[in-house]
Amino acid sequence: MSNSFMRKSIILKENHKKIIDDWFSMLQERQHGFNGGTYNGRQLRAELRRATFLQEIILQEGYTILKDALFDKDSTLFSNNPFHQQALVYFTWVAPFADSNNDNASFASQLSEKVRSGERNFLSRLRFEQLLASETPEEFCRRLIRAIKIRGKNGVNLFSLADGIFLWVREWHERQQNLPSNSDPFKRLSVRWAMDYNSTKKTSKE
Repeated sequence: MSNSFMRKSIILKENHKKIIDDWFSMLQERQHGFNGGTYNGRQLRAELRRATFLQEIILQEGYTILKDALFDKDSTLFSNNPFHQQALVYFTWVAPFADSNNDNASFASQLSEKVRSGERNFLSRLRFEQLLASETPEEFCRRLIRAIKIRGKNGVNLFSLADGIFLWVREWHERQQNLPSNSDPFKRLSVRWAMDYNSTKKTSKE
């Protein structure tokens, strides 16, 4: 299975990628246009970072303008699908902690890249396995934030991250309802992220 195949999104599409990329770029500037409006992106980013609970995110303007932009572009993404709305809240909570948007590799494979010293991965195998084993949305998001902060100035692939979050939420709801997992293992988040993480053939020192 090639890395290029594993990087293909499952839920989000290319038109969503541009909106996410433009939204994140807006968050880096004091005055920046986005979806027909002009915003103080740094203020919006600071407000999102200060949120301590998921419930606070939906009250933030930074979330609302991203939701509206995605809805305007593709209303089918959210209409009659509360899971997608929930996933967007989670993405909006974790994404502002990224220092930059880096799409040179998938999100999971970036976590296994070596830090500059070359002695360890950005996210150890143990912490990566803990991330995959998250049992609640808040636990999953807080572990994602930790991983994103560890990446620091190296940034993360925001579109890959977003698609992973959307897929995680869908699978989490399926587990809550005791529904069977996708019969195609390569469309399961744990398999996709594990393959990407291991694609660099590097192990971390615990």
